[in-house]
Amino acid sequence: MIKVKILNPQLDRNEPTFRPLLIVKEMLKYYSIEITESDSYDYLMVGMHDFIDKKRPLQESIEYGLETLSKIEGDYFLVDGSDSTSLMGAYEVFEQSNAIYLLKNQLLPNREDYKVPYAFNKFFFGTGSELDLSYDIPKDKWDRIKFTGYNLGYLLPHYRDLQPISTNKPHDICAIFQGVHNESYDHKVRNDLLYTNHRDGLWKQLEPLKSKYNIVTGKRPFQEYIQTLSQSKICLSPFGMGELGFRDFEAMKYGTIILKPSHKLVDSVPNMMIDDETYIACAHDWSDLDEKIDYVLDNFKEVNERINYNIRKAFEEKYSYENLCMYYYNMFSNLPNIDKG
Repeated sequence: MIKVKILNPQLDRNEPTFRPLLIVKEMLKYYSIEITESDSYDYLMVGMHDFIDKKRPLQESIEYGLETLSKIEGDYFLVDGSDSTSLMGAYEVFEQSNAIYLLKNQLLPNREDYKVPYAFNKFFFGTGSELDLSYDIPKDKWDRIKFTGYNLGYLLPHYRDLQPISTNKPHDICAIFQGVHNESYDHKVRNDLLYTNHRDGLWKQLEPLKSKYNIVTGKRPFQEYIQTLSQSKICLSPFGMGELGFRDFEAMKYGTIILKPSHKLVDSVPNMMIDDETYIACAHDWSDLDEKIDYVLDNFKEVNERINYNIRKAFEEKYSYENLCMYYYNMFSNLPNIDKG
């Protein structure tokens, strides 16, 4: 039995970071993995709260992370549970530490992709910020950056309760979301304007289409949003601070076609977001939004059946608790000095 301890599992961002593992805590025992609270453990998992502090300047955050890790005895993993492919603040600590692996929910597909500088290391934010970051990652380091094996789809078990797809969809488009982010900062650099430009920009692009289609926009109470979502043909799902969002799983649950920016640069395990197979992909700047909407609504019956079938099939096949447990069994089994018998 491999004993794994989680450092401060309920503290701040560590809670959602480790929630999926704690959901399958008892099941993991059948895969020879025990999540323990004891100080007698084989491996320690260190969550982002304990090695990244986004309230500090980036260099101070790195120093904070390395100071935390210098006190750890034994083998440990770093677990960055953020919702984007960005390595900001995590890679800098990882490359200077003795961590076995850096685990991420989502990554860019190739290490070369990280050589391009982007604001906060988020490709969808573009360039030109005070904190444009890129990483030239050696192959040996890249080979030790792994997936957590989970993402937002494991955080809320009710996503598994797939609802009958409504045959009465009076709304063409549901574009209900937070458009304007409150002023916020990462490492003392303002990040909310890029979020707002993307999301509020989508609302502005929809304004001329309101005379042509039945479109619901704005920010609404959750139950009103869910009702509108289930009665809409299309759910527009912009990126937020990350690429994959709760809205993607909510639309899947209620049988509404997702139309959102392409995920071709987003890799994850599991991954149900396949361009034009499980959702309809558009450009990140919304430049082809009109034609994508026209395509879906002009071919609604065929697209509705195909997309909803594909995304639900992908979710049910990939997002099982057994798959999550097996992912960790395989990860630990491939470490040196592990008895595979």
